[in-house]
Amino acid sequence: MGKWLSAFWGRFRHKADHLSLTLALGLSALSVLCIYAIYVAGYCKDRPWQIQALATGLGFCAVVVMVGLFDYESLAGLWRFYYPLTAVVMIYTAFFGETRPGSDNRSWLDLGVTSIQPSEVWKLAFILTFAWHLAKVREDLNHPRVLIPVLLNAGVGVGVVLLQKDTGVALVLAAIVVAMLFVAGLSRKLILGAMGVGVVSVPVVWFRLLSDFQKERILSLFDPQQFVETTAMQQLEGLDSLGSGQVFGIGLFAENHNYVPEMYNDFIFTFIGESFGFVGCVAVVAALSIICGRMLWTGAVSRSYVGKYICTGIFAMLAFQIIVNIGMCLMVLPVIGITLPFLSYGGTSVLSAYLSLGLVMLVHGSNKKTMFEAN
Repeated sequence: MGKWLSAFWGRFRHKADHLSLTLALGLSALSVLCIYAIYVAGYCKDRPWQIQALATGLGFCAVVVMVGLFDYESLAGLWRFYYPLTAVVMIYTAFFGETRPGSDNRSWLDLGVTSIQPSEVWKLAFILTFAWHLAKVREDLNHPRVLIPVLLNAGVGVGVVLLQKDTGVALVLAAIVVAMLFVAGLSRKLILGAMGVGVVSVPVVWFRLLSDFQKERILSLFDPQQFVETTAMQQLEGLDSLGSGQVFGIGLFAENHNYVPEMYNDFIFTFIGESFGFVGCVAVVAALSIICGRMLWTGAVSRSYVGKYICTGIFAMLAFQIIVNIGMCLMVLPVIGITLPFLSYGGTSVLSAYLSLGLVMLVHGSNKKTMFEAN
């Protein structure tokens, strides 16, 4: 048993991306501290910092087990088992799941002891399945008989999320699809054509698909004073919180923190800015950028197309969430309920972020093995 554990730990140490994992754990530690400070200040209930700490610990253990025992090719090849099962759970949640206050998204599943958000697992299941699909058909991707099933696969990925009315996660899935198709070699003509269709569809989306509340979210960016008591209130309070931190912040446990709705969740970046100032915000953005950059590099040097597409999908997922979440806090993008990876509160989202990191590490470890064998 001792030899097996020693060999297991040795494999993990050899294959892991230690810098990315250290930065992720550092961000999670910061998250737990911030959520605890928000709890002490009386701005949230039920001690969510404990759940955040537990999710971080479980996420780290999941990364160790994944990197020490599995390989990404085998996980992707098992899509026939986990993809349909996850799809069934997603559809069940769309009809029988729970909503949260202030949202009509039916995206939570009550398990009795706790609640989970199946869409966080669905994103990873989709990335693995789509990467496997693209790797199998990449040489003929632009042929209609191949491209149509690929687009249908992508449509299922986004569609089951739309069943839950979760526009934010649906946009994340759409960003994943676009990035993976681009890297897989989708024709530029098709890309430009799709962009043209998207531009032409804007009026249809605005007048036919968006609710009045969603329209107000967008309009409040241009005229916040008109919606100061409604949709713009959260973002305006978030800007006040960010600005009050100035260069070095007012401190984590200061008594004069501003209240921002969901400041421990989607708007945790505003609390970080108030507590640690501009310097703290830059440090957080730098850490997240390094993690994403290393994901891109891992995919770029991978000799496996499955590995390349997995890294692309996960990079697109995390980068899109980071850009949109920080854009929400800075009031340059509308609020659509997207979390900041490793920092926003949520057990399922934290586990999803670490599982994503673990998948990229599997590719990273395979790259190291390939380079070593080549020498």
